[in-house]
Amino acid sequence: MSTAPMLREFLVIIPDKPSVRKTRLALRSLHVQNMTHLVASGQWKMGGALLNSVPDLEDDPTKFDFMGSTFVCRAESRADVFEQVKQDVYVSGGVWDLARVSDVSSSVSVIQNK
Repeated sequence: MSTAPMLREFLVIIPDKPSVRKTRLALRSLHVQNMTHLVASGQWKMGGALLNSVPDLEDDPTKFDFMGSTFVCRAESRADVFEQVKQDVYVSGGVWDLARVSDVSSSVSVIQNK
């Protein structure tokens, strides 16, 4: 009997390349659409853009000052994390700076207020 591989959780931080704001915005809807199956499967637990500054009250991404992205994903290894990342349109579109990716294997705990 084989056992399922052990999945670990990784916090991934990927900076954007310089001067890619317009490209990021142009690819954003496709990026979000492509994430749907990863989130639904539980492979990606959460994620979002990293910003250089707190946006005004309106939640309009065209006005955000992007610096990169972060997400928590489940994978067997760092190599598997990078394989997942390389499939993203932000990589093929030249938005994410893969040379500066940071990933940290983590043991996730949940703290609940009572």
